[in-house]
Amino acid sequence: MVGHDGPNMTGQVVYGVWLRWGLLYVGQTANAERRLRDLPVGESHHLANTFPPEIWHRVVVVAWPRLPEAAHLPSTIDPNAAGLALEYRLQAWLRPLVNASRRTTEGGWRDVNWQKSRSTGARAAGQIDGLFAAVQRAWQKAATSGPNATERSGIWRVVSPSDLLDQDQQLPTDRP
Repeated sequence: MVGHDGPNMTGQVVYGVWLRWGLLYVGQTANAERRLRDLPVGESHHLANTFPPEIWHRVVVVAWPRLPEAAHLPSTIDPNAAGLALEYRLQAWLRPLVNASRRTTEGGWRDVNWQKSRSTGARAAGQIDGLFAAVQRAWQKAATSGPNATERSGIWRVVSPSDLLDQDQQLPTDRP
């Protein structure tokens, strides 16, 4: 993401988007350099179209392949499946608003039943326990850190999108 010192976030990452009142969305990508650039402008992603980046409080990004535990993934799981499994485990653990419900064909909403999921991530989730524990620790450090923080090793980063906007682009804070 723009506006940071330290190593660029590239390759596989998991990320979360917060509003001031809580975690909104958890996702993953195998192409951080593209997804993190496109995410706030709604390019190839629905989140910015529904919740504009100007109201995002923070974005946390964890480059999980940089964790030592990533070197110990079983040979039966490829990095893409590991990323999906981490996304699934984070969503099931944190239950972010946008990930916790799905649209029905009738136009209503239904809660996601994490235990019944047959997704690639759900099927691989049991093979990444050690890596998930390490991602949880990194996630918790990042999620509780100050705005625009970066871990020295480049494993995680926090961005406050509103801080990156020019003053004239920010939403008014008080309205008549």
